[in-house]
Amino acid sequence: MKKLLSLFAAAALLCAMIPADAQVPPGLMRFGTTGAFAPQVGNCLSIMAMNSSGQVATDSQVPCSPSIITVAYTNATTSFTPILSLAPVQGSTALRGECTLTYQDSSTSGTATFAIGLSAAPTNLWVTSTPTTGTFVAPTFTTITSTTITAVTSALVTTTANAPYQAYLSFSLVNGTAPTTLTVYAQTNGTGTVSVLPGSACSYIV
Repeated sequence: MKKLLSLFAAAALLCAMIPADAQVPPGLMRFGTTGAFAPQVGNCLSIMAMNSSGQVATDSQVPCSPSIITVAYTNATTSFTPILSLAPVQGSTALRGECTLTYQDSSTSGTATFAIGLSAAPTNLWVTSTPTTGTFVAPTFTTITSTTITAVTSALVTTTANAPYQAYLSFSLVNGTAPTTLTVYAQTNGTGTVSVLPGSACSYIV
């Protein structure tokens, strides 16, 4: 028993001395001398098992960490500027995501517009938007196949200045062979300043 405890203590000391792999999620300990686990940073680990050769793992390929706005974003220009970016996605990956964006405009002439851009061209990115400015309409996809920043809502009308509105984005991404980072943008027109309020967030659906 004492020898066994000594072996456990030696193993624990050895693990403490070995620097953690930056690509291994916090709290995950590696065992064995062979085997590989190198997921995209931020991805979830869906399966982990042990065998005589070492660690066996399956990466879910879905970034787990949401992007959350903690300080209000503001934009008083007619050009798109970035609101937030999601974690990078591996190449040749298909997944879904969503954004809930709560916004307000300081003027009734303000027409906030939201857009999406990607750092690498996808095979397809299908996007629908459902703003709370009128009766629900069956969705029409905005299809994106390049890195061009593309509007995914119309110019949304502000009826009451400084009152909150909400736009919901739902998207399905079929990524190309290269990794890509999806970024949400916003702009405003007229004399108003658009503010995307704290608590607004985007995330991939695990």
